[in-house]
Amino acid sequence: MRITNRYMASQVLNSIQGNLGKLARSQEQLSTGKRILRPSDDPNVMGEFLKIRATLSYNEQYNRNIDDGLSFLEMSDVSMGTLGNVLDKALEYAIQAANDTYNENDRIAIGEQIDKLIDQVKDLANSTVGGKYIYAGTQNDAPPFERIKDTKGRDMIVYKGNVQEITREVAANTFYRIDEPGITYDPTNLDAPAGVFGKGTYDSTTRVYTVFQYDADGIAQGEGIFKVLFELRDRLMGNKTSDLQISISELQKEKNKLLQHRVAVGARYQHFESLKTQLLDQEVKLTQSLDNIEAADIARLSIEYSQQQLAYNASLAVGAGIMQTSLLNFLK
Repeated sequence: MRITNRYMASQVLNSIQGNLGKLARSQEQLSTGKRILRPSDDPNVMGEFLKIRATLSYNEQYNRNIDDGLSFLEMSDVSMGTLGNVLDKALEYAIQAANDTYNENDRIAIGEQIDKLIDQVKDLANSTVGGKYIYAGTQNDAPPFERIKDTKGRDMIVYKGNVQEITREVAANTFYRIDEPGITYDPTNLDAPAGVFGKGTYDSTTRVYTVFQYDADGIAQGEGIFKVLFELRDRLMGNKTSDLQISISELQKEKNKLLQHRVAVGARYQHFESLKTQLLDQEVKLTQSLDNIEAADIARLSIEYSQQQLAYNASLAVGAGIMQTSLLNFLK
């Protein structure tokens, strides 16, 4: 084999480039602290490595879903706590008005206060978190509850949300409800539990649920907090003292129903917090496993880097001495 200057120069350049590539890779590993920078670095462990990375990515989304669920549940608990205070106030007014020392004008004045409490309940029913109405089901981009007038100028409460559950995926193919129903509607099961604000009847033409209204004879129709408060207001405005005990009993029943909803929310809140803790524990373990696979041995890598730097400098020195002979040197 003929050894030429060109061949020697080519070999030296290849060696220099090879040493420089090893040096650059060691520098990258030292700067990132990672042994695996690309799949070709260690194909044998890439399957496990990618699986752990995918699990961590899924868990990150599950964690966001849990935080969203906790926000919904927390706002539900806060709003129901305030709603309980409103019912306590209404009960206090009803008990006061049932006292024989109150006259008709006093009861009318209390009835006006009850009317204001109805507006407060409506506002609580339109509570939001993150721009979403928590009692509107999945159709939660607009206020679900409205207080309007019927054709005879009488009060009505309508619901423009839906009765679909809001759920979040908190584990693989595992969904949990994060809302408490504002109303319920199940024509196949009239004994189904009522929502926080009662039950509704659905009009397929207007696609709106009626929560409370008066029939043709002026009798209150509906089931839930709104009906109880409107009836209490009407009894106070009409000075019907004999019926106030009925309102007192109905208010106490609504408080008990509200407590049941609040307990359900509290149980789900604790469940979500437990799931969040489990995800955090799993994240710590998976991150440790990931580090065991991809983390670089800095001490060993530092020694290799020093050796590679020496090899690179040596190859540069050798290359610099190859073509020192020139025509002038030859003529000498």
